[in-house]
Amino acid sequence: MAEVSPLTRAAASFDRAALWMAVAIGFSIPISTALDNVLVAALLLCWAAGARYREKFAAIQGNTFAFVACTFFLLHVAGTAYSFGTKADMLHALDKAATVLLIPLLISLGPGIEWRHRALWVLMAAVGLTLALSFLVWLGMMPDSAIVKGTESNAVVFKLRVTHGVLMAFGAFLFALRAREAADLRWRLVWALGSALAAFNVLFMVQGRTGQLVLMALLLYFLISAFKWRGLLAALAAGLTIGGTVYLTSSSSLHQRTLTTISEYQDWRAGKPPTPANMRLESWANSFEMVRKHPLIGVGTGGFAAAYAKQVEGTSMMPLRQPENQYLLTAVQLGVVGLAALLALFAVHWRLASRLATRTDTDLARGLVVAMAVGCVFNSFLLDHTEALFYAWLSGLLFAGLQSRETRPQ
Repeated sequence: MAEVSPLTRAAASFDRAALWMAVAIGFSIPISTALDNVLVAALLLCWAAGARYREKFAAIQGNTFAFVACTFFLLHVAGTAYSFGTKADMLHALDKAATVLLIPLLISLGPGIEWRHRALWVLMAAVGLTLALSFLVWLGMMPDSAIVKGTESNAVVFKLRVTHGVLMAFGAFLFALRAREAADLRWRLVWALGSALAAFNVLFMVQGRTGQLVLMALLLYFLISAFKWRGLLAALAAGLTIGGTVYLTSSSSLHQRTLTTISEYQDWRAGKPPTPANMRLESWANSFEMVRKHPLIGVGTGGFAAAYAKQVEGTSMMPLRQPENQYLLTAVQLGVVGLAALLALFAVHWRLASRLATRTDTDLARGLVVAMAVGCVFNSFLLDHTEALFYAWLSGLLFAGLQSRETRPQ
């Protein structure tokens, strides 16, 4: 047997350390942005120190989803050539867009199923910790602390309501998948209880509408995936029952947020002075007009703020830096070309998920793209640190297990 050189052993150690950094990111995503940044930087350093660049780039070239993610980023690079924005705006936008490069980076490390399991376990631990602390906040049992961002009426902990709601909705989905695959009845009940508590948290304890919509979309997907067309009927029945029950509970966050949404829309239609809430509708209308003026390639990467300021110049409307809608943000900055690339990213994600190693991996991947696709209607998720990192991190780990068409699970 040929002796392994010290350099080869060192490189393997660095790659293994990079994988441990990837696992640790699963715990930090729901909890700490600062820790995210430290762990991502450590992952990059370990990846670089691990060398084996030829093998790593070969893994990226052989993975269709990695190629799509890289193409999406390169479109943002090209968009700087004609951007309306300042140099600082362009660099900021590129920095945000670069998050998707974590996908090919993780794929190149080739994490096997054991690493994916470790990463999912630490993610579930972080979601479980957040859920437990959120209940303490809701019950008024949590002492004042710098880590607690919420109140009894909006029981978030580490993140603000939109991010908390989306992560908790996905946690409910992940726990439901664990319950489905558990062989032991006791563990199945434990996971089912965790899923129910996470769903309760999103519907009754947190005010974010995005999380509630994501939860409903994930429930729909889960039931259809499990029961096919019977699942669709079950999902419709469950959605009407849960939605009606929650809405008719006058003190629930869903009820209050629904009334607020209706009021915001009526105020906007009546031409009343915009509030921070209904400025979203105003920004959407202006963004559509900007897309009409620059339909093909948009105003360039990082050009939204400058173009929007020009759009509202001479009016009483306030300039904004983004429209709270990822599809519109991408269309304004990169035109229909960029919007097509974003939709292709999500569509290829969905299609290739059928070629992942296990049914649970497929459902996790498709659940992730459902959550992102719904959330991006009301938020610019690829600009938001936690949501963008969560998408890239979990996608990279899952699609490292992409199989050929000949070996995909039946």
